[in-house]
Amino acid sequence: MLGIAIKPSKINEDIVEFGQFVGRYFDYYIIDAENKPLIDKDILERLEKISKAVLTIQAKKENAFQLLEFYSSYNFDLCIVLGNKNYLNEKERKFKNYRILEVIKEAIKYNNNIWVGTEGIENIVKDIVEENNLIAYYLYGQTCNINSKRAIYIPFTTKIDENVLESMKGYLNRRKNYKGNWKDFILSLEDKEVLKKIKDSNEIIVGYPIIPNKEEILKFMKVFK
Repeated sequence: MLGIAIKPSKINEDIVEFGQFVGRYFDYYIIDAENKPLIDKDILERLEKISKAVLTIQAKKENAFQLLEFYSSYNFDLCIVLGNKNYLNEKERKFKNYRILEVIKEAIKYNNNIWVGTEGIENIVKDIVEENNLIAYYLYGQTCNINSKRAIYIPFTTKIDENVLESMKGYLNRRKNYKGNWKDFILSLEDKEVLKKIKDSNEIIVGYPIIPNKEEILKFMKVFK
C-alpha cells in the first residue's frame, strides 16, 4: 500500500483539493503535525470524503487528549507521534516520553486504525503496538524491530542537489543517528537498488515529497507500484 504525507504549510493549494489528487493514486493521505493542529470543521468534513486520511496528533502537546476526542468524531486513521520539539512550548517539552502510551491507550478507545511514530521510543511503544496490532510508523534511515504492520516515512525527490539538502537541513539535524550521511535519510527516486529493498520490507510506503508538486508525486507512485 502507498501513501503521501504533506505538511499543510508547504502546500500552495487547498489541502483537500490536493488530497483529492492524491486519493486517485494512493491508499493514504497523511497530514503531518505542525505548530497549529488542523481543526477547521469544514476542511475536516471535506477530507472525510476523499482517500483514507490520516491525521497526526503530537502526544506531548497539552491539547493531545482534546484533539484526540475531536478527531474521533470523523472517519480518519490517527497517527500518534511524540512531537517535534520545534512545535512544543517549554512545559510540553518537559513531559515524559511515556506520555505517548496514555495517548495511545485513549486513542484505542475511539479508533482501531492507529499509527504510532516510533522514532526514539521504539522500546516504549513496542508492546502496546504489538498487543493491539497497531501500525508501527518509522522513518527512512532508521530500523523497526516491532512485530506488527509497518509503515515507512520517506522524504523523497527525483534528484538530490544542494537546494534539496538545504531545505531538509532541519529535518536531517533532528535525526539522532545522522552524521552527514544524507543518502540514508532522503531517497532519490533514481536509486533502484534501495527502492527494491524498501518494497520488500514494508507493508505501507509513505512518501513525503520534498518538492511538493504533482509531478514528483506521480513519479513516486510509478516507481513503487
